[in-house]
Amino acid sequence: AVSRPHVRRSRSLATRASTFDATPTTTTKHRQSLTFRDARTGVDVCLVGTMHYNPASIELASTTVANLAENDTLAALVLETCPTRWAKTVSFQPKGSPMRLLLDNEFQAAVDSCVDDDTKIVLGDQSIEDLGESAKAQVKSTVADFINPLNGGWTRLWSDCRATYVREVIGIGETKPDECLRFSDLATDVKLVSSMPLSLFRYPLAWAIKSPKTILPLFFAIYGLAILPGLVPVGEIDQVTNTYVASGPENFVSILFFALDILEVVFLSRLLLKALLETRNDILARSIRDACGLSADSSQSGSGQKNKTRKTVVAILGAAHLNGVQARLLKGGDGVALDGWEISGQKATVTTP
Repeated sequence: AVSRPHVRRSRSLATRASTFDATPTTTTKHRQSLTFRDARTGVDVCLVGTMHYNPASIELASTTVANLAENDTLAALVLETCPTRWAKTVSFQPKGSPMRLLLDNEFQAAVDSCVDDDTKIVLGDQSIEDLGESAKAQVKSTVADFINPLNGGWTRLWSDCRATYVREVIGIGETKPDECLRFSDLATDVKLVSSMPLSLFRYPLAWAIKSPKTILPLFFAIYGLAILPGLVPVGEIDQVTNTYVASGPENFVSILFFALDILEVVFLSRLLLKALLETRNDILARSIRDACGLSADSSQSGSGQKNKTRKTVVAILGAAHLNGVQARLLKGGDGVALDGWEISGQKATVTTP
């Protein structure tokens, strides 16, 4: 059963690194996974970047967790999901069911790979309810900036998107390009690329089956735009110049589609970067660091001597989240003040397999 976290934020979080070996280390990269040491707690972290529902990502997630679990070095498993989404997933497609076979995914595969039934499973993502509110807020602010170009609105849109892109997508890539996830790490993975068609089939199918109220209006909106050009009166050939002259409705549709293209770029860029990446990366990074803090606490024996077996917190995330989350966890060493993302918002939910 899912319970509210015993992951807690003790007052000693900012100084845990002084009681644990927090010597900085470089990031080790294997396919789409990044392994490094959390700067605040000194606990090892492995971020596994995935393409959702992709068999190659499922295999990477499950083997990473299984190898650590078999060696008793798995401290906790953090999943990019929330209690609402996770409950729907496990009830809709339980292990061994036909629906699980159809919509197999990296999150359930990783949990299945946990050897110990007491392994802490952290549902570390923003709740789907809060995500909807966050998206609405971003749309509202984007509209306000878009219709106010003379008051700096367009400048804010550009600078906001650019700064967020550097932080969330590039991460530490500007200074340490070999220690973060790059596009080539995805594009050159033959297993991942060859399995992409299955991923592209499963993802919208899962969305349509689990959230029909969301996908159906979107489908009809896209379908309506697709057939719109065929519904307007066509133009004719000018007999003098022998050129095609579009009708008034055709010109209107062309202008409409051009405007929609611009709005699509503006709104989706900010929505993706701010609501779907920045805000959620704050929450995911906090969930991982909380799990690291709990692992650092439990590593101390009753006599105060450290358990010499280093354990690793594994986080299964979409590949787009890796660099932003990594950049946060590499900051905040011993004595550094707590950052805003470490102390704000709701704590993650912890459960067991």
